[in-house]
Amino acid sequence: MGHLAIDLGANGGKAYVGRFDGGLTVDEVHRFDNRPVERGGRYVWDVEHLLSGIVRSIERADARGAVETVGIDTWGVDFGLLADGSLLRAPTSYRDPAVTSTRDEILDRLTRREIFEATGINHWNTPNTLWQYHHLVTRERETFEAADRLLMTPQLLSVLLGGRPAGERTIASTTQMLDPRSGTWAEGLLDELDLPTGPLPAVEPAGATLGTLDPDIAGDTESTPELVSTASHDTAAAVAALPFAGEGRLFLSTGTWFIPGVELDAPRIDDRAFAAGASNELGVDGSVRFLKNVTGFFLLEECREAWDGTGPLAYEELVAAAREAEPFGPLVDPDADRFDIEGEMPARIRAYCEATGQRPPGDRGELTRCIFESLATRTALAVEELLDVAGVDADRLHLGGGGVRNDLFCELLASAVGRPVFAGPADATAIGNVLTQAVATGALDDVATGREYVREAFAPTEYEPGREAGWADAKSRMRDLLANPPES
Repeated sequence: MGHLAIDLGANGGKAYVGRFDGGLTVDEVHRFDNRPVERGGRYVWDVEHLLSGIVRSIERADARGAVETVGIDTWGVDFGLLADGSLLRAPTSYRDPAVTSTRDEILDRLTRREIFEATGINHWNTPNTLWQYHHLVTRERETFEAADRLLMTPQLLSVLLGGRPAGERTIASTTQMLDPRSGTWAEGLLDELDLPTGPLPAVEPAGATLGTLDPDIAGDTESTPELVSTASHDTAAAVAALPFAGEGRLFLSTGTWFIPGVELDAPRIDDRAFAAGASNELGVDGSVRFLKNVTGFFLLEECREAWDGTGPLAYEELVAAAREAEPFGPLVDPDADRFDIEGEMPARIRAYCEATGQRPPGDRGELTRCIFESLATRTALAVEELLDVAGVDADRLHLGGGGVRNDLFCELLASAVGRPVFAGPADATAIGNVLTQAVATGALDDVATGREYVREAFAPTEYEPGREAGWADAKSRMRDLLANPPES
């Protein structure tokens, strides 16, 4: 029997079927686009398009064999509203400017430290669910009062496929509205902000069953799979798939965003964690992901878009050109404000270097290497701080996501963090989604057992560190850039 993982990113959806037959196999069956659309002056998600992609994924998976369960994971932040079981309106995207409009009103009533104490979440450079909910209640009262249930995106889509409404712990913990110690909504915080808890669903652990796929939605399939509330936050699913070994559970999830962190057994909510900008997100089997968000391959993706149609820009060609470039050139802080403003990214990177007294990178190889070395160095500093604040050590770093396929970046990262990097699996999010479904059905005893299957089926590639002296200087330069940012 197959477990179908639907992994929805902010730019596209991917579907994988996982099966356990003497070992673990995970195969991609479908891909489809996903981007917010503009309707009525707001950026929203095209739910009909998403449901169509999911149904097509189920059909393609069913054509390869029986599908027992379906689980959906997505980005965090966004939610939808139901009224009498029906979608009230298209869910607002976190990219919609309006969702941040009341942030200052929240901070007029509660300090960041108080919010961190209540929720363990310390993200302030990206919109979050708390801001969206506050905007909904204070600015769109009529819409809010018409709704009787608020569901995060994975659970919303599950309901529209025939499941029951429910909350799920891993994605609820990213909202800045949940108490990670109790695993329940932070009612004291919400009361302070006059945000009702009535529409919020009861929060259940990952792996709860939600019901059976509605036969009227299933399309041309023989299977009628069970809907499972898997590890529905994509990072939680990705970390669930990492085959940790050795001392410590240190990880980096790579993609548009980088998420370095360490898996702990309990949240870390204290002054040092707050000062470090660290957050506590809940994972599978009672674990906690103690982490930070760092801008990731977004910089390179923006450069490739700027270069489109002007010469070679295949990922492999850019990596090869970066390998030939001189090492330890200019560095940029990936999180710098100037990278959020409009304008072509190559020009913004060169302007940043000039503003910080560095020789700007020249050709595409130099610029790509500048991005890779900057990401590796910034990640290394985040890793050092997280381990120090958490009071743990780790003898290796486990890498998941698209960066697994980038040999050069893996080599640079190992040297920057001063530890071996164990890279793989690349499709960690989908695999972790599959593992959680398999535990829910009893096909696996627990996620730890599933990680053993992952280690056998997707043996990680090991990268050893080197050139320590050069990286010590790079980290020193990055610290200077973080302490003395140029004017935007």
